[in-house]
Amino acid sequence: MNPEKRRALTDFYREEFLRHLHHLESHGVVSAANREAVNRAYHSFLVDLDGVCWRAGFPEVAETLLQNFDTLTRLSELDPRRGH
Repeated sequence: MNPEKRRALTDFYREEFLRHLHHLESHGVVSAANREAVNRAYHSFLVDLDGVCWRAGFPEVAETLLQNFDTLTRLSELDPRRGH
């Protein structure tokens, strides 16, 4: 995959993970009590994502992570973009 496509894919996954994080915040899962830990984990995740995005299996890894996030948030069930 060329660098431009790889960057676009990375940006897509970054935005999707951020949507899931915002969903968790809006439902009280992320609160003042755990915000610092969540921010540290999210920052670490973004740094790791930048490094992993250049590996051959990145699309599969990112898709698996996104599916795991969706299992937690069920955001895809609420997403109007996925409607019929």
